[in-house]
Amino acid sequence: MAMYVELFGRDRYYGGMLRESREDEFISNVFGPLRNFEETSWLEELVEKSFDDPAFSNDMANGYDLEFWTRYSAPPGRETQENDTELSCVLEAKDHTLMVVARYWHELSAQTAEDVERDQIVRALDCGLAALGPRARLLVITGNPEPPKLVSQYWEEPDLLRDRLTDPPADLSAEDLAGRIGWTNWEIFRETLASRIGDTPINQTQWNFAKDLVAYLDLVSSRGRGLRVRAGG
Repeated sequence: MAMYVELFGRDRYYGGMLRESREDEFISNVFGPLRNFEETSWLEELVEKSFDDPAFSNDMANGYDLEFWTRYSAPPGRETQENDTELSCVLEAKDHTLMVVARYWHELSAQTAEDVERDQIVRALDCGLAALGPRARLLVITGNPEPPKLVSQYWEEPDLLRDRLTDPPADLSAEDLAGRIGWTNWEIFRETLASRIGDTPINQTQWNFAKDLVAYLDLVSSRGRGLRVRAGG
């Protein structure tokens, strides 16, 4: 796993692993250990901080399946043709699907290649709703200390989001749709995971994975572009 190449300082032999061309590698380093991590309390807490939906966070307590780089087709009613939309990863719980758009090096896209009027947030949620229906939730993770405008604009103007979706569900209000977009940053992600290491009974293997992941995020904070986390566990 490339995370350990960096943690133990071997990446200097390869010119540094943490580069812009390795965005996918960073995402897999972070979420890879969590794919087989049975403890869910960290995710419940993260969802509580990112969404105003108790039923959603409670559902995560039942466990989840994590898949990388899932693709969804464009909604069938789109007039402008689009390629498939690829998510960083998708977490499937019993009643909800958490679609994750995670960015570390790169910014969120304010327009897509096929449609300059369509941003990455609307496109991801639109494709998710078309494929998953009421299960769909979108979590955006960035390095920003505050929610980026591309996200917050839809919380502030829910009708704008509804107007930009291809075929929004008739039984969901504009406010309900906007509430399906959550946001967090890597600092909160790290702190949420770290807070669960000491007080949650998990097996030794999972504890080691969590500890190493927190150390990796600390290392990234010292090299990256704006991520700031505390060095302590």
